[in-house]
Amino acid sequence: MDATQAQAQAQAQTTATATATAGAYKVAITEQKKGQVLLFDRTAGFTDANVLWSFSTGNAPGWDHPFEVRFRETQRYGTIALMTFGKPGEGRAGIVDVTSKPHLTRADLMWSARITSYPHSIERVPRAGTVVVAGSRDRLHVFAPSGSDPATLKEVQTLAFTKAHAVLWDDQNELLWVTGGTLVRTYRVKGTLRAARLEKHGRDITIAGNGHDIQPDYARPGTLLVTDSHRVYSVDKTARTATVIARMSYVKSYVRHAGGQAMWTADPDVEDSVWGGSTVRFSTGGDRTRPGAQIYKARLYTTRFH
Repeated sequence: MDATQAQAQAQAQTTATATATAGAYKVAITEQKKGQVLLFDRTAGFTDANVLWSFSTGNAPGWDHPFEVRFRETQRYGTIALMTFGKPGEGRAGIVDVTSKPHLTRADLMWSARITSYPHSIERVPRAGTVVVAGSRDRLHVFAPSGSDPATLKEVQTLAFTKAHAVLWDDQNELLWVTGGTLVRTYRVKGTLRAARLEKHGRDITIAGNGHDIQPDYARPGTLLVTDSHRVYSVDKTARTATVIARMSYVKSYVRHAGGQAMWTADPDVEDSVWGGSTVRFSTGGDRTRPGAQIYKARLYTTRFH
């Protein structure tokens, strides 16, 4: 075998590995045109026939434009989905039981709340039972329950945070990470149930601007992936440093699977009023397009925090 043949064989093996890895997970998208959260196999076409699970809002007032979906495990209910929706001045946060049935609507909500600060992201803190919503205008909303039932969630704290766009729980360090504007910041959660409160912890990390998304890097434990309007950063959680690893315009979400594949969404036309395009991009294994869709974020279907 000559060098060219060896290189071709190695490339074929790499492609086969990437394809196998690509088939090992599912992808959820927030589709803003029709007000839907949709789940697909990574390697299937993103068509109606291939939808594995969905939540549809009917684009009711406050429920249009889904921005976030996040899957988390609970002892009482199993897997739940946390979601945010809305337009400036009128939005909603909601929780549903993912395992109850394959196609859900607002009638299936376990809990919801009206949030007028344009909610872009939501996270649940285990044990404390706290739910934190990032209102992209200027604040964090902290909801706490009286027991294990999400229906008892009530807002107990509001914190100023300009342009808050994303929240993520770090179960390794028991910290809530938040990004927005030029900051990446962490909070401790003190207390449980209705006594839960956020307290700022550690020094802020500065990025170039308009922090947008924050996700685990499943291929690199100990690091997070943070985006702003033109960059993707790798954040070392211990050193609290941010290193630019990619430059791309108007990236809305970015994550890396444990197998090494990166997945992201971006706004292809910043001149219009639409916040996303019809394609989810992957570093290997081929992109996926849903014609006519307005995809804001793409999330791995996983309940893991890191």
